[in-house]
Amino acid sequence: MQTRERPVPNGVILDIVGDLTYANRELFKSAVEAVRQKGYRHLILNMPEVRFVDSSGLGLLAIVSQNFKLTQGRVSLLKPQSYVREIMTLANIPKLIPVYDNEQDAVAAYQMAA
Repeated sequence: MQTRERPVPNGVILDIVGDLTYANRELFKSAVEAVRQKGYRHLILNMPEVRFVDSSGLGLLAIVSQNFKLTQGRVSLLKPQSYVREIMTLANIPKLIPVYDNEQDAVAAYQMAA
């Protein structure tokens, strides 16, 4: 798994390439923690290059979302592939974390909520 940060107004986009699985959990947690340490309040996880998410990855998404909410922050998901979106829907992740199909909507949604 590879990640890359891109600042946007009021937040940061974390581009993710690879699978969000148990094997990659430490890389993902480190990338998210780096974002938190920089004080970003809105984390947008850009996921078109994520091919697979396992139960560990789903759990991490839920935990990250809850941790951001504790500090009045927010996590959003951006452009998950249809297979990944289906897995997340079965696990009710979209009820915890909003899913967007384009970057502008994801950035604007936080600005309106803030």
